[in-house]
This record gives sequence, structure tokens and C-alpha cells, in this order.
Amino acid sequence: MSRVLLLLLLQFFVTACATSPGGRTQVMAPAALQGFSAVYSEFDMNLLLVTAADAPSCVAAECLADRAFDQRILALGRRLADTAFRQHADLQLRFPRFEFIVADKLDAGAASSAAGTVVIFRGVRRLELDDAALAFVLAREMNHIIAGHHDENVTTSILVAVAAQIFLPVLNIGSLFSATTAAATTAASSTATSSAVASVASFAGSRVLRANDRPLQVREAEAMAMSLLAAAGWDGHEVSDQLQALRPALQEEAEWTTELRESTLRIASLMQGPALVEDTPAVGILSRVEPGLSLDLPPPMVSKPF
Repeated sequence: MSRVLLLLLLQFFVTACATSPGGRTQVMAPAALQGFSAVYSEFDMNLLLVTAADAPSCVAAECLADRAFDQRILALGRRLADTAFRQHADLQLRFPRFEFIVADKLDAGAASSAAGTVVIFRGVRRLELDDAALAFVLAREMNHIIAGHHDENVTTSILVAVAAQIFLPVLNIGSLFSATTAAATTAASSTATSSAVASVASFAGSRVLRANDRPLQVREAEAMAMSLLAAAGWDGHEVSDQLQALRPALQEEAEWTTELRESTLRIASLMQGPALVEDTPAVGILSRVEPGLSLDLPPPMVSKPF
């Protein structure tokens, strides 16, 4: 019983309610654990990169096209990062700069971490996006960071892990699994089985909950991306038109590209409504600079391909 109370106390300590820039209620870790969140999300991002298929080595003109794409990411990223730090002055308290990386991965995709890293997969180049559409891809990924989606995902994983450690032993699920083994199973192996079941359950449960949150996070990042683009000087209708010019769907298309097509439809619908303005309250843009925060911002970076 004391173990259960201790874990419940830990669960209460590591979580707090917050409101996202889009007005959505989030379960977040307190500020003291934000460093852990950055490390965990960085690991999550690297795991995605390791498991993604590598792009074939480029040759001749393909290499030149890849380098030109890298420079476009650099230029667009710098423009968006400068605007983002001015819109959201508190970002300087979370990380010093956005870092943009082009990863040599076959399929189109993007990833990011709470530390300000944005990764664009090499396959995005083959979608042949114009600058406005490519800027939207960058802005949407940046706003997953700005909106605290990675922190939210990490907190969800922590909550599920704690819950698994509390309830699975109480329900004696480990013993149920152990009963199917040999009758000579020792108490030690039963404990190990219970721990293994709790670990598997917490991993699977956190993935399910994060998948359920994903559509809401994507929609919030889309709205914030359009406001970031507007503040950086892009016309929303131009962005929408270029996104709609995305080439027709191919068989066995990457899940990320399918998600981008869904974003395209929602952005087109948004552009049919009232014009988007810089200080739209729905996406929580900060129109003032907080006292004591410098506008002498460090430049964004593009690292070598992952």
C-alpha cells in the first residue's frame, strides 16, 4: 500500500495542467522536468530516424539538387525562426535557437524535438514543393515545438508508466501470466514477469494515447503555422494554392505525406473564411516583448545531413 501511495504522489508531482497556444488543455510536466522532456523527445526523434529507410546515395545532378534543397531549408528556416522568436518571446527561456537538419531518408517526412531541432527528410525534396509550401512544412513542425506537443507526449508516457506500475501489480496481472507457465515458477520469476508486463503495457498504452492526441496536435500546429507564415510575410492564399499543387497521390504513399494532404484540405477551407491576421487570438500569438528579454537573437543553424 505504501508503494501505491508513493507512486500516486509521484504522479501528482510530475504533472500539471496547462493551456496550449491554441486554447487546448494540456497535461504537462512542471518546469523542473522540462530538461528531461527535451532529452526524451530527442531520443524519440532519433529512434524515428534510425528506423526510417535511408535514401540512396546521390550522383551528379542529384547531389547538386540536394545541396540546393539544403540551402532552401536554411534560408526559409532562418526567416521563420527570427519571426517565431519575436512572436513567442518565452522561447528564449526554453532553447537558444532552432536547429534545422536535412536527414538522408527515402520517404518524405519531418520530425522534431523539444530542444528546438527540426528534421526534414530528404524525400520531401522529391515532392517538388514551392517555397511557400515548404515553409508551411517547416512552420508546422516548428509549432509542434512551440505549442509544447513534445512535452505533452513525454508527460503522457510518464503518466502511463506510473499507472502501469501502480495498477498491474494490484490487479495481479503478472501472476495471471505466470500461471500459464510451469508450476515450478519461482516468486522471483513471477515478479520479473509482472515487471515485464507492466513495461510492455505502459509502452503500448502511451503510444495509443499519443496517437489519439496526434490529430488535435496537428490541427493546432497547422493554425499556428499559418499565423507564423503571415507574420513572416507570406500570403495565406499563396501558401494554400501551392499546397494544393502537391503532386497526385502515389500508391503506398508515406503516412506523413497523407497527413500533409489532409492539412492541405484544412488550410484551403481556412482560406475561404476571414483573412488571417498576425494577432489572431485563437493561436495565442504574443504581440509584445516581455521585459528583460533581448531581441539580439542567435541565428538558426542547418547541420550536416543526419
